[in-house]
Amino acid sequence: MEFNFRQLFRDELGLLQKIGRETYEPYYPHIWHPGGIDWYMELCFGTENLEADFQNPNLEYWVAEDSRAQVVGFLKLILPKAVPNTPISEALYLEKIYLMPAYFGKGAGQTLIQFAEKRANALNLATIWLMVLKNGPVKAYERAGFEIIDEVSWDFDLLKPEERAGWVMLKHLT
Repeated sequence: MEFNFRQLFRDELGLLQKIGRETYEPYYPHIWHPGGIDWYMELCFGTENLEADFQNPNLEYWVAEDSRAQVVGFLKLILPKAVPNTPISEALYLEKIYLMPAYFGKGAGQTLIQFAEKRANALNLATIWLMVLKNGPVKAYERAGFEIIDEVSWDFDLLKPEERAGWVMLKHLT
């Protein structure tokens, strides 16, 4: 699949908020207690938090669009960021990779991962890492060459306890 990738900037904050909701809410309402998904959307896509993100020179938002300029998904990259519990001090952290529902299960996620890898290479970062829920798309990341290296837990009060466990996954690019 070929997509057009473009970086989002402050003047597209509203677009990012819209894409954030449309790519997260269809997949994850079941993991939250009542009110949790709204709380999480505010945490991730609230105006104040995004304003701060757009001020951070080590943080990038990228949107992928298809040939009809329809949004496929987006990525949130932090560069560089140390990989927890490893000696790797500079790696690309793929904090978010979300797809629009119409593109789920069609290989679009792999194309977004490949873009993140190209971005890491352009920045001379030899490693890319992410965190994923244990009940999340772990197999998709493994197909892309990521390996589980550690466990992680999210301690959000509104996140159901059985959904808090996750993995730290890593891929060496060289």
